Amino acid sequence: MPVSSRLLQPVSMIVLTGGPCSGKSSSLAYLTEKLSDHGFMVFVVPETATLITGNGIDRRKMDKPGQIVVFEEAIFDMQMSFEDTYKQAVSRIFPERRKVILLDRGIMDIRAFLTDDVFNGILKKKGLTRAAIRHRYDGVIHLVTAADGAAEYYTGENNTARLETPEEALRIDLRTKESWLGHPRFKIVDNSTDFEGKIKRAFSAIARFLGIPDVLPTGEKYLVRHVDLAALPAHQRIDMEQVYLRSRDRREVTRIRRRGQDGVYLHFLARTRHAGARSLPIEEEELIPEQEYLSLARLMDPKTEVLARERICFLWNNQYYELDRYGGRHEGLTMLLAESPTSIPPFVTAGKRVTDDLRYADRTLARRKANKPA
Repeated sequence: MPVSSRLLQPVSMIVLTGGPCSGKSSSLAYLTEKLSDHGFMVFVVPETATLITGNGIDRRKMDKPGQIVVFEEAIFDMQMSFEDTYKQAVSRIFPERRKVILLDRGIMDIRAFLTDDVFNGILKKKGLTRAAIRHRYDGVIHLVTAADGAAEYYTGENNTARLETPEEALRIDLRTKESWLGHPRFKIVDNSTDFEGKIKRAFSAIARFLGIPDVLPTGEKYLVRHVDLAALPAHQRIDMEQVYLRSRDRREVTRIRRRGQDGVYLHFLARTRHAGARSLPIEEEELIPEQEYLSLARLMDPKTEVLARERICFLWNNQYYELDRYGGRHEGLTMLLAESPTSIPPFVTAGKRVTDDLRYADRTLARRKANKPA
């Protein structure tokens, strides 16, 4: 049966992150205007580190590691306070409006400036996990630093708090990307176009995060014969299960998805609609509470079964990849997903490309009577 659509998150929080001089601040006006055009009230939380540095707590005056730790923990506390205060305030002041908070960086960005041991220590002291922090946000857009692919535009003129050389910017950009690996709605926007094209691609990703109907993004999918797990770069392992629901409309596919790590889970409801044989599919997706996920799971299409997999998210050669390792009846099946046509990482032995092979589509793999693909 079809499930009616509605906004379940009264306030959505979207993180704009990236290395130094990536265009975060410059893109906010465009993104605010475009989201307003779609009926959203838009609120902007500025970068906490810039606020602190610009008002006297200058990192350039710190010459001891302990000072940096205290500085970053202060950013952590202030960032969390800003986010919680904004979210509670706009929920109460504008209860009937669709709202989105755009954040110039999120809490996980702090990890890029600390060792893992120190960052994990801060989390432990506050009773938090990386998964819990990532899941505070409805989407994450990583704008790649201009130092990577647009070096002629790398400058500190628009941010007096910027301290980094281009080489340091590249290192921070990579650490920042690695910090957000594992988020279910994580998009990297590089410098392959001019800046106008860059922010338009950022808006397209945000539109999908917020359930604004959009054409499904294209990508590449390959069968995998072998993975050298010991050679994997920094990565995150995510547990996922997907359930297809009954539908009276053959042109629409409705599914629910559970995704999590360290005992912290997010739940999604998605619809993919095919308007015609020559039209590209349109997808809408929204977050739902766990209780609703459990209720909807009882409406599973009896011709299908739960599709379970482990997803390994990683970066290689400045590209984002996902390795899906299936369980259950498809034990042993592994596929590599890349956001765009690109080279295969050397630690992955890939087989044939199956991007357009419907035998390897999730809906096919979930069918009870489907034979395991050869």
